[in-house]
Amino acid sequence: MLTVIAGLASSFSYATSDLMSQAVTRRARALTQVVWVLISGVVIIVPIALLVDGLPHGPAQRQAAGLAALAGVIYVGAFYCLLRGLHVGDLGLVSALNSLQGAYVAIAVILLGQAVTPLLGAALALCVVGAILTSVEGRARTTKGAPWALASGFLFACVMLCYAYAGDISWLSVSAISRSVSLLVAVPLALLSGGFAMPKALRLRSVGAGVLELCGVMLVTIAFSLGPSTVAGVTTTQFGTFAVLLGYFLLHERPKPQQWAGVVCTIAGVSLLAAIV
Repeated sequence: MLTVIAGLASSFSYATSDLMSQAVTRRARALTQVVWVLISGVVIIVPIALLVDGLPHGPAQRQAAGLAALAGVIYVGAFYCLLRGLHVGDLGLVSALNSLQGAYVAIAVILLGQAVTPLLGAALALCVVGAILTSVEGRARTTKGAPWALASGFLFACVMLCYAYAGDISWLSVSAISRSVSLLVAVPLALLSGGFAMPKALRLRSVGAGVLELCGVMLVTIAFSLGPSTVAGVTTTQFGTFAVLLGYFLLHERPKPQQWAGVVCTIAGVSLLAAIV
């Protein structure tokens, strides 16, 4: 039960963070929001990681730290693409397509040698069908974010793979190193393209999105530490479901019937992949 609660809480945190970030990026630049979210996370997690874990030591931990740093570089691109998608597209559909990162990870696992079972093939087929249906033109405003969301999902999958191979240091250190490197990359990019000053009216919402995003990361780890990975995997990949519901009830988003079918296929496929990979 605690695994389910932690996993669903993680998904809800991510979806709510996306909701808040969407509101910010429609009134400020996406790269500005990237910087503010990263600052919010770094200020919280880096002191805790240094206090609990200290600095990485030994060849294995340094190699893991290098992978975490690489994840941090990729994360900037992944998060920027997500925010660009949210800027021009609907919350529910962009988040559903972004959740295909699980499918990309599954494909990578297959390329690394895992056998393709009928169940795995069916899950991937659901994801493909879901992506196609969700991206079919409904309202122009709805599907503009699809390319950004698909790119974001691919880049987030690369981040997840880096995290998977950085197991010689704790999740706390991985997150701290990754976010610190992300911030070091994002700040110069923001300064070169106009700075990262945030309008005063948006600052609280921007920081809130960053705190919720960090909560999502921590709750994912807690879910996987408490119970079976199948249960944790399914519950922590439901941020697309929550985003669809938030978009429908709070933002009055109304996707076309085929896009609803695509969202359902995507979430079902991602959930199935999380349970079997």
